[in-house]
Amino acid sequence: MQHTRVHLTVGRAIQPADPISSGSCGPEGRPRAGLPAPRGLVLGLLLASFALAGDALQQSAGKYQVTLRLPPGGLYAQEEMQIEFRVADTSRPDPLSGFTPVVRLAPQATIDMPEMPGMPPFTETAHAEGTPGDYGIHPTFAHGGEFRLRLSLQPPEGERVAVEFPLHVLDPEKAAHRKPLAPRFHMEVVTEPRKPHAGEPVELRLEVRDRDHGNAVVTAFEPVHQALMHLVVVRRDLSHFAHEHPVVDASGAFRLTYTFASGGDYRLFADVAPTNAGAQILAAKLAVAGAETVGFDIRKAWIQGAPRVRQAGECSIELRSPQDSLPVRQTVPVIVEIKDARTGAPISDLEPYLGAPGHLMLVHEDGSTFVHSHPDASAGAAAGTLRFLARFPEPGLYRGWVQFQRAGHVTTADFLLRAGEDR
Repeated sequence: MQHTRVHLTVGRAIQPADPISSGSCGPEGRPRAGLPAPRGLVLGLLLASFALAGDALQQSAGKYQVTLRLPPGGLYAQEEMQIEFRVADTSRPDPLSGFTPVVRLAPQATIDMPEMPGMPPFTETAHAEGTPGDYGIHPTFAHGGEFRLRLSLQPPEGERVAVEFPLHVLDPEKAAHRKPLAPRFHMEVVTEPRKPHAGEPVELRLEVRDRDHGNAVVTAFEPVHQALMHLVVVRRDLSHFAHEHPVVDASGAFRLTYTFASGGDYRLFADVAPTNAGAQILAAKLAVAGAETVGFDIRKAWIQGAPRVRQAGECSIELRSPQDSLPVRQTVPVIVEIKDARTGAPISDLEPYLGAPGHLMLVHEDGSTFVHSHPDASAGAAAGTLRFLARFPEPGLYRGWVQFQRAGHVTTADFLLRAGEDR
């Protein structure tokens, strides 16, 4: 689950953005030596193998290497944090990422304070991220201090293994004085022709650049749900939505030929994973000349009554989770139920679409806050039910687009949701 908020500028080469806090039911269309694993539970608590690499911590348990990714600004108490970890099999070299990522794990995360044995531990449900081998948790720490994260991992084959990491959590009052960090990655966009015009094809060239390597163009990427880049195109008023997949060339640039249906200010959100850096949401904006179609007023649409059920061809798509007063900066489920519009029976023939049962993309009314979520694979779901885990970074209205696939065809349905209290 990725999210971002950006401040965007117009130009032929789109400048980097600031980071955040992260249809129809028819056609659409270092290497580290592993240790021998003992019998039973393999406790990979090998502090001697502790390695610090940027913001990442590494531990090994048998043939498995676990890399922890902490937020660049550190961990703070009394707010939901995002911690990611990557699991790789060191017995299986991979030419792109070093070692083969381990998928279909059943991770269990437990957090405690070794210096305060009287404080009960708490558990976190880990979920798979978009990049194979990447997993995430979203803990909220009651107060600052020295914590310990224990990860128990059940590989698809073999015995369960475990590793642990120390976590330093800062007190909440320090969060108010922290300074925003410049993002490591940003995206530059160049168009041909230089000034795009509605109704005419335009070639988009998108380059991902790395601040930590002299602002060089990134040339190595990992797939995120079967694509090297997911590009979401929305108009500023949220009246237009498209989910595209540019192709990377030998220089590392992504290219896409696209025709904008109408003029206006557009937002481009790219979901991409530079090798060994985890999934990133990068954003830019683009001005398109030409006549603008009738806009979408999200506030007006909300006041008039946002529907919870959408009809799309032979499908009825219903929002089954709360639509209003959703908590801000907390991970919550967003549940949709898909039924046969004629019989009311749950749809049972959903197909994987880009490696997931479905996709949920949310854009805030500010046009700059973006969330991309996938169904929670750790929780069993009934036929036709998609249970997404989403985090709303800002209060206000969001327009969300749900996509799923049946018989090779992609269906898109949209809903409005509101996080926090009305402003």
